[in-house]
Amino acid sequence: MMNYLVIDETHIQMEFGILGDISSFQTYTAGELESVKLTGKNMIVTHAGELVPSYSESQRRKNKPSVEFHRNGIIKAVMLEEQSEIESPIGTLPAEYVTFYPTGELHKVFVSDGQISGFWSEEDERQNNIPLSFELDAASFSAYTNGICFYKSGNIKSITLYPKETITVQSPVGRIETEIGFSLYESGELKSVEPKSPLQLQTPIGTFSAFEPDAVGIHADSNSVVFDEKGRLTAFSTMGDRVMIQTEEEEFMVLEPTEKQHPLYDNIKVRGAMKVIFNFEEDTVSFENGGTHTFSMKHTGFTIQKLPADTLGCTPADCANCLLCHSGNESPAK
Repeated sequence: MMNYLVIDETHIQMEFGILGDISSFQTYTAGELESVKLTGKNMIVTHAGELVPSYSESQRRKNKPSVEFHRNGIIKAVMLEEQSEIESPIGTLPAEYVTFYPTGELHKVFVSDGQISGFWSEEDERQNNIPLSFELDAASFSAYTNGICFYKSGNIKSITLYPKETITVQSPVGRIETEIGFSLYESGELKSVEPKSPLQLQTPIGTFSAFEPDAVGIHADSNSVVFDEKGRLTAFSTMGDRVMIQTEEEEFMVLEPTEKQHPLYDNIKVRGAMKVIFNFEEDTVSFENGGTHTFSMKHTGFTIQKLPADTLGCTPADCANCLLCHSGNESPAK
């Protein structure tokens, strides 16, 4: 169903008004307007206030449309012409890129939105970022951010940190340092967090070292250490432990993180992470390590054993990004 009307080569009529100086536009497969690129100044009214979409060429900025739309014609995202103050549920925020829900509410805010490349580094981009301060039950801090996500209600859903930022989050299991960020329930309770380094966790089946080596800091909407709204630990990842299991039927098995190919060295295997998930309503624990294995917590015996650090396929070049052994590693045998 068409959600726009082409007036002439450079003007399109939308439900919210007319966009001019359009250089190109894209549509969804069913014909609805998906996005436009602009070459002249326009003003659009959103839940974040009056915004001026990008219309100038910039080597620093990402190659994105000026404005994107949901299929229903509501604005989905706006790349701003320049960093501007926008209206948010937590007050005025600086932004270069903002997104919206299909019903119009503010979804995500990005303070800076430059394209990182060989000609423009993260440190260069940091100069366009602005540190923000937050006073939340889960954390009080001031830091550079990569994105702030909101629920439709306006409550904060997640905060993603800018690279090389570190904050401390107050969790049901104690203070946790993170350099990626955290997510919240709509009630404000902590939902998930990504630990900066291996974290010792006391669980209903024993003590684990929780850490996700493949965590990517694109966003903090979903992290490896997860809690329910009652504050109970419901999930985490480990790459430093194996679990010896004895079932009620006297069956015995051992589960541990799987090995995978090193991304840089063909002759080296590295250990991935095994995910552990607790379901307190069903009194079960599940382990995901290529397959899913679920057991009753009440009728199963569990013994947690630390895996030896020397089983890791490490090289000296890995040490700068590795936090597991906390010491220098020798090159593996050829």
